Amino acid sequence: MPSVLIIDDDILNRELLQTVFERSGFQVLIAANGRTALDVASSAQPDVIVCDVRLGTMSGYEVCAALKADPATSAIPVLFQTAYEDEAQREEGIRAGAADFVPKMLGWQVLLERVKALIP
Repeated sequence: MPSVLIIDDDILNRELLQTVFERSGFQVLIAANGRTALDVASSAQPDVIVCDVRLGTMSGYEVCAALKADPATSAIPVLFQTAYEDEAQREEGIRAGAADFVPKMLGWQVLLERVKALIP
């Protein structure tokens, strides 16, 4: 069973994505902030990570850069799902090491398909 780590500080977003991924056959791991996300990713080694950009004390970009800098988590694909939709935000995500960037307005179906495409 593939696993996904959802990193989002908004409980409603976390619960929605958890439901979507569980119903699609994923094991779901949850983190509400960057520090927890780094710990969970390192210990659980999920197949893919879905991360929001705005997380409070540590941005999603910072989380992604830290994941990519750590040999234990550097190979895990990170996909940003965010309300930001401009090209500058997308470019910043790619510079941080993200594999993909999905605007929330595209919906969970697009997100699910993009996540499935990242699983080896």
